[in-house]
Amino acid sequence: MNIWARWRRIWLRMRGPRWRYVVWHTAAHGNAQTGEVYDTTAEQIRAWHRARGWRDIGYHFVVRLTGQIEEGRPLNERGAHVEGLNRVAIGICFSGHGDLAPLTEAQERAGVNLTVALCKAYNIPYWRVIGHREVNELIAQRLLAPRYQVFKTCPGRLVDMRAIRIKVKEVLDALQE
Repeated sequence: MNIWARWRRIWLRMRGPRWRYVVWHTAAHGNAQTGEVYDTTAEQIRAWHRARGWRDIGYHFVVRLTGQIEEGRPLNERGAHVEGLNRVAIGICFSGHGDLAPLTEAQERAGVNLTVALCKAYNIPYWRVIGHREVNELIAQRLLAPRYQVFKTCPGRLVDMRAIRIKVKEVLDALQE
């Protein structure tokens, strides 16, 4: 590796990731038989991910059922939550299971507010707030390679990402007035 390539790598590492997306996920932690969802913590997810051989939790934030936000992986590190976008996407995981129950009002409110704060801090447009399952739309637009196709409903069938984006846009617009 030449000296310029080495300096570029060092500079990029010091600068940290360049965030362009916010990706919403579900912990998918619940009981399909009863429909009960569990209030998964960042520490529980961290333990699951470490058990898979990862060095840390893959998400940057976890939003609990009460709306409490827990920090996961630091924002100066790339995530491990959506293959193909980890270098450019902040990962937010929601406790519960988005196929069994919608987000609680507190979760949705906290998630929208967190997303708005991240969009403002990193100049991310609202239309780049996506659910994990929407990665396939990026492939269709040729913004991502086909090898990253997703076969999940994450953040869940009961989470309407179009409605979430509208709420994020409304709050962002109100803040600019």
